[in-house]
Amino acid sequence: MITYIHYGAEVYNSSLAVPVRNAEKSSKPADGTGFWGSRESTTYENGRISYGWKEWCRDTKYRVEKLKRSFRFRLSDSAKILLIEKPEDLVPLPKLAPWMLKDMSALKDIPAGEFPTMEQLREFYSPNPCYPDFEQLLADGVDAVELQNSHLFSRYLVTWDYDCILVLNPDVIIPVMKDMDHALMKPVK
Repeated sequence: MITYIHYGAEVYNSSLAVPVRNAEKSSKPADGTGFWGSRESTTYENGRISYGWKEWCRDTKYRVEKLKRSFRFRLSDSAKILLIEKPEDLVPLPKLAPWMLKDMSALKDIPAGEFPTMEQLREFYSPNPCYPDFEQLLADGVDAVELQNSHLFSRYLVTWDYDCILVLNPDVIIPVMKDMDHALMKPVK
């Protein structure tokens, strides 16, 4: 079972997790809704490196002081997790606005042996934000969305800067006790 970590609080409080709501023209849900975390492990099952919140905060020097407080959690065995690993995975998702993945065919009209113009390159590499319909995903039974390979998504899921999990349905969150909590629960002889 995969363990995730949430930074900024030392213990899970159900008020931290509010069912997801959409935000207008945003690749993220409305502020204060959904629940974010990163994998506790720095590697995936296939050996690839995970680039989570902790690494991103240290690299960007963003809220590093909040890394001192954290708690671990898992998702229930019945949780339906939508894994997004490559930009093509965004295509079938419900969206709040029409969206198409830009691929190399955008540069197909360039004659052989010629280089694309700056305008063509700018158009191809410009942001192409995708606005997932998180409320519809939740209605469709998706409890969480896990993003891997976040570096591939900077043009599409704007501000999803690190590998993470977004829990849409807080009912699937299971807090993991700290070792010292287990010690406190042992019967006294």
